[in-house]
Amino acid sequence: MEKITLHQAIENALVNNPRIKIIDYEIKSLEKKKIQAGLFPNPELDFESEDFIGGKELRGFIGSQFTLLVKQIIELGDKRNSRTGFADNEIIIERENYKIYKLDLITEIKSTFFDLYLKKLQIVQQEKFIGIYDEITKTIADRVKAGKTSNAEESRAKISSINSKLELQKLQREYLSIQTELSSLMGMPEIKVIPLTSYFDSLIIPPSNDEVFIDLDSIPSLKLLYHEANLRKANLRLEESHSTPDLTASFGIRYLNEIKTNSFVAGLSIPLQIFNSNKGSIQSAEIKINQMDEIIKAQKLFVIASLNKSYNNLIGAYNNAEQLKENILPESENAYEITKHGYLQGRFAFIDLLDSHRILFEAQVRYLSEISNYYSSLIEIEKTTGKNFIK
Repeated sequence: MEKITLHQAIENALVNNPRIKIIDYEIKSLEKKKIQAGLFPNPELDFESEDFIGGKELRGFIGSQFTLLVKQIIELGDKRNSRTGFADNEIIIERENYKIYKLDLITEIKSTFFDLYLKKLQIVQQEKFIGIYDEITKTIADRVKAGKTSNAEESRAKISSINSKLELQKLQREYLSIQTELSSLMGMPEIKVIPLTSYFDSLIIPPSNDEVFIDLDSIPSLKLLYHEANLRKANLRLEESHSTPDLTASFGIRYLNEIKTNSFVAGLSIPLQIFNSNKGSIQSAEIKINQMDEIIKAQKLFVIASLNKSYNNLIGAYNNAEQLKENILPESENAYEITKHGYLQGRFAFIDLLDSHRILFEAQVRYLSEISNYYSSLIEIEKTTGKNFIK
């Protein structure tokens, strides 16, 4: 068992989690592809033999010619820069993906860490109530022996105690499951961690509406789409460059066997763009750019709706938790103590004691639930905005 804070859990995950390493390898791979995209075409060596093994004066190799040429494609239309520009944008997108993966991992660690700590508190709470039930059961057993109450009340108390112990076992199993999940996210599956935090002792003040909604264009999912739009523009430039044919230059030497002499040979060739000028691919790239404008608009609407929902849940959970802490919990505890003493004095029935105990238990469970909802909403806001409110 190893005690660990939220900050330590995040640090371990960023170092050890394989998902981060996978994206890092992808970036390195794209950087190598960029190098490849910037290379010039290889020259071509061409050898030709003409006018040999023919008839009359061309019999054998008497009148033959031998030509050795070096051919080089000269790229026109700025193709090389277009390729490297496209590769640059691919790298930028993957780096943005890296940031998003990192953000997703951090928010997943925070969520799982808080879930684990919540289970820990619920277990402590359940153990406390089991102790109360055991105390009540013992008190009732003494009253039964003294003839002050019926055996039925003792049976009801025992049933409540057994049910509480079954619930404790369920919570303990859930705790172990979440504990394993957190260890896996940290990339340390062999370690069993115990969460340490003070976030549940008192809630951090929720961020203001302006803090959440300011600078929407910097939201990771939107930044990724802006980079995707740039990639599509780079693809358009690349497709447009393909509409310009490349020039092939050749230069070499020719040997004329009949007169035993050499001569130089040079040439230029270029494809005629009669049937295929890459027009379809260019138009497709233009449509993709227009499509991205609509995708960005849709994502902005989704982000705003998602943030509004999460922020409303955040404020609601915060207000509920404060109300429970300041008013409902103290009143429930006071009512339980009054009912408990009244039951021992014979002023209240056993059913009244169970009811006051149930009300107190439900209030404490709801308080923990509201705290959990608060941090879940805050983590969701962090994931959407990329901002760090839980430091």
